[in-house]
Amino acid sequence: MRTYLIFLIHFSFFSLAAQNSSLNININDYYESALNLFEDGKYDEALSLIKSGLEESQKLQDKNLIAYGYFYQAKYYEKLGPYTVSVSLYNRALDIFKVLNNQSQIARCYYKLGFNNFKLSEYDLSLEYYLKSLSIDEILNNNAGLALTLERIGKLYLHTGDFYQARENFEKALAIFIELNDDFRTLMNKQCVAVTYQKEAMRYQKDSLFHKAIKIYKELIPESSKISAATQASLLQNIGSSYRFLRQYEKSLEYLFRSLPIQVELDLHKDSAHTCNDIAETYLDMNQLSKAKTYALKAIEYAHGYNLRQERYAYYVLHLIDEKKQDYANSLVYYKKYQKLQDSIFSLEKTNKINDLRLKYESDKQQLKIANQQTNIALLDAKNSAKNQWIIFGGLGLLLSFCLFTLMRFRNNAEKEKKQQEKFSQDLMESQEKERTRIAKELHDSVGQKLTLIKRQSQNGNQPSLTKLSNDALEEVRSISRGLYPALLKELGLTLSIVQLINEYDEQTDLFFTTDIDTIDHYFTQSASLNFYRLIQECLTNIVKHAKAKAVTVSIKIEKQSLVTLIADNGKGFILENGKKQNTVGLKTIFERIKILKGQLSIDSQINTGTNFILTIPIK
Repeated sequence: MRTYLIFLIHFSFFSLAAQNSSLNININDYYESALNLFEDGKYDEALSLIKSGLEESQKLQDKNLIAYGYFYQAKYYEKLGPYTVSVSLYNRALDIFKVLNNQSQIARCYYKLGFNNFKLSEYDLSLEYYLKSLSIDEILNNNAGLALTLERIGKLYLHTGDFYQARENFEKALAIFIELNDDFRTLMNKQCVAVTYQKEAMRYQKDSLFHKAIKIYKELIPESSKISAATQASLLQNIGSSYRFLRQYEKSLEYLFRSLPIQVELDLHKDSAHTCNDIAETYLDMNQLSKAKTYALKAIEYAHGYNLRQERYAYYVLHLIDEKKQDYANSLVYYKKYQKLQDSIFSLEKTNKINDLRLKYESDKQQLKIANQQTNIALLDAKNSAKNQWIIFGGLGLLLSFCLFTLMRFRNNAEKEKKQQEKFSQDLMESQEKERTRIAKELHDSVGQKLTLIKRQSQNGNQPSLTKLSNDALEEVRSISRGLYPALLKELGLTLSIVQLINEYDEQTDLFFTTDIDTIDHYFTQSASLNFYRLIQECLTNIVKHAKAKAVTVSIKIEKQSLVTLIADNGKGFILENGKKQNTVGLKTIFERIKILKGQLSIDSQINTGTNFILTIPIK
């Protein structure tokens, strides 16, 4: 009998193990199929499979498969945006791979975080992650990963204008790719070396460096034709651009006109716009203004909706053309359009303000910590005092009991009243959400459909101005609808929805946002998640409407048993007492949501300095 029981136990164990192993294989199939769909450009289908795989992994509590689920999900957002979401997901994967001590995947996460932070213009952070990836790949003797990271570091230095460091990293990567017999990446890194010479030549006006670049580009053309038409077009464009700087205009146009048809055929909008801008500038230098204008307008056509930088530069070229024609009115129009699109990423003023905001946040956080410590000390003193009084006045125990009874009764009544107030606030909020959902649905289903019909009719009737107007109106309706009801909250989760919300404010306003957000999804119920999301939304709306700020910091951090949220702006600020007296609808709503979440709100505002909202919400 004992032997039979042992057999049953072993059989059950191995059956369960086999079952789990089978499930693991199925989940890996999910991921593999998703990656294949991803390669085919079927991104939404891929994401659906990844989410299914992740869901099954979480049921199994398989940390390895969960980490891969987050990693593959991040790839989707890396491709389609926003990068802030992909960064959040790669960090989730990284945390788990660290627990599992999977050094290879830790290196890949660092590499991906380096790439995504580069796209977010966080160059210092990007380099930090790349170097972490580099050090692990060196230990693992992963030459392929090593070379790819060196190439990325080279591109980072090239972007920031450190040509020596860029070239050094490209050459290190090149040596490894040659050893690995990787023809494509060998060619790409040779081209990158040539680009560093070209960029350096443009900055320092050194003709010798242009000649070095042209020599490398020409040597690569035969190789490029075997690998990629796009690469060949890029080489031809670079040669044409270099000849323009050498004032050899006929040669410049020869290579640029060889490049453009390839780029147009391949639907390379950014590259086509870039080449058209180069052609326009060449004709401008040759004083052939009519041809120059033709190609500058073509550059806008190719760039619009695809590349803001090239569109911006085309307006600058148009401004120069009309200035040269002495058509100053049109020149001014184009210059204003150029200014409107001006990229302000490297604005020193904004950078300084962001740093100021970060310092302010750290200061506020420290002050909050000190305040909590002082509160604890005060409570301890109060307890000790009460203890002594109890000993001294022990004879008055009966009276004290009566007082306590009265106090408890009072507290119960107060608690009951408080709960009634909270229920009223909650009912009010729920009523508002229902009304918002109803309006959002009506906007989407009724008004949206009508605008779509108008758009199609205008397209069929060849009415471009009406098409544009209806398209703009449709986008506005969709934007309002999304604002009224956050449909992505269920799909993305609370953390990513907040990131997406901030990203929308960043795109739709002139405000410059910086964020530091922990993953908070599992700390809230569904209704609490909506309340917290609305709380953030209402704070940001208040800033947009009233603050007249240029920069905003949003930080959501888990600190022991609390969720501490800082929303800081550098706007006009206000006198706190006046704000309380006015008690605007926005502030009322914020305070009500804080009550529902059983949190606390601290407001620090100074005239012409800005405002800090510090939200502290207890979590388990």
